[in-house]
Amino acid sequence: MTQEEALIRIEGMRMEGNKTNNAAIDLCIHDIQAEGFDDWLQWDSLDVASAFAEMTADAVNDLIEEINSKQAGEVLIDEVLGVDQDRIETLETSKRLAIASARMFNVLVKYISIHEYLKLSLYDR
Repeated sequence: MTQEEALIRIEGMRMEGNKTNNAAIDLCIHDIQAEGFDDWLQWDSLDVASAFAEMTADAVNDLIEEINSKQAGEVLIDEVLGVDQDRIETLETSKRLAIASARMFNVLVKYISIHEYLKLSLYDR
């Protein structure tokens, strides 16, 4: 199977309205185009999972830093100007973060299933 055939096959897995599935497809296509199909096929599922874990941890840390920064800014404005202002909805933000983290795991599972499917398809011939 050529890289172009693999990309067509993966693109054919796209489902309208299925954000998780389509995110995994987009990531597979990106990785194949960036690394080459033959190299991508050699990736181990544990390496893929580790990359996803690192990417998710970085995103979570960035969001936490952003929240901390906004909260510090709110406190500073309150102290300097003596003005009460709307607070960041940390509970709602935390819920969104939890949902996004869970979605990343679902994307990971779909990504690995696509990866393994193509490996098996190639080796079954």
